[in-house]
Formats: sequence, structure tokens, C-alpha cells
Amino acid sequence: MSTSTRTLARLSARYALYGVLGSWLVATTLSQDPTRKFDKIRKWDPTGSLIPDWRFFAPRPGMHDYHLLIRDELPEGEVTPWKEYCQVEERKWQHFFWYPGRRAEKVVTDAVSGLIQMQPDLKDRKEDVQVSVPYLTLLNYATHQVPHHPEAKRVQFLIATSAGYDETEEPMMLFLSNPHPLA
Repeated sequence: MSTSTRTLARLSARYALYGVLGSWLVATTLSQDPTRKFDKIRKWDPTGSLIPDWRFFAPRPGMHDYHLLIRDELPEGEVTPWKEYCQVEERKWQHFFWYPGRRAEKVVTDAVSGLIQMQPDLKDRKEDVQVSVPYLTLLNYATHQVPHHPEAKRVQFLIATSAGYDETEEPMMLFLSNPHPLA
């Protein structure tokens, strides 16, 4: 094989590789469209292993913030005021490298989201909600990770939603747990 033939073969292989990688980039970029106009591309990759499905913009962006509020019940039936726990910490530049508190935030946020998503299906069966993983996660957090009044006998949690910085919309209660005994 002559030198010019080898050079031509390498050049052809290089351009073929550029074509394959370029096509893959275009298919990946087009398949991220939030309106899903280009989902026909996915028929070539039904498992999603070659064309990733990352959306640059969420299909339904979050419009509200969830809040976890907790209160204690005292021996005479009095209750302490609601107090918000697990507020999302304002991000700092150091969090790009080190942010161990994000794990606890994420667990509580995911549990709240899970509980809210399953609530419409279980509206009349509150006892079924109480044995779900999201509910038990939040109850565990409310029972063991939060400081309680010294005389507290039971704990209760509430999930509320607000519009974040938009103060024209009133906060709304989404879920109220039953009071649970503190061990």
C-alpha cells in the first residue's frame, strides 16, 4: 500500500468519524427540545443508551417552594408554634467544591415531593400514606433530627407551598400529618 493510499484511508476514516460524532451531537441536541418535536430521532435508539435524554430546560419548571414545618405537642395538649426546618441554604462559591449539607436537604426535598405526588391517589386513605417511604422519612427527620421542646410528648409535621419570592400569592397547606409520639 502506498503512502498516498494510506493517507487517503486515514483521512477518510477521520472524516467518517467526524460525521458520526457530528451526527450524534446534532441528534442529542435536537432530542433535548422541551416540546419534543424531534422525538422521532429516538426510534433509532429506543433504549436511550446512545442518545441521552437531558433537557436543557425542565418540561415543567418548578413554580413553588415546599416548606417543612414541625411543631411539638406538650402534655396538657398545648402545641408549640410551627417552625420551619430544612430550609434550603443560600448557595456560596465554596459549595461548588464542598457541600455536605446538600445531602440532607435533598433527602427531605425528595421525600416532600414524593409525598405530594402520591397524595391525590391516597386522599381518602391516610393510613396508607403513613406507611409510605416519603412519610416515614419525614417522620424520622421530624422525630430525630429536629430539637424538641423539653416537655414535648408528640410531634407533627406540615408541608406547605409558597411562590418563593412572589409575595402576592399566599402560602398554602398541602399536607398535615397526624401527631406522633416522641420516644
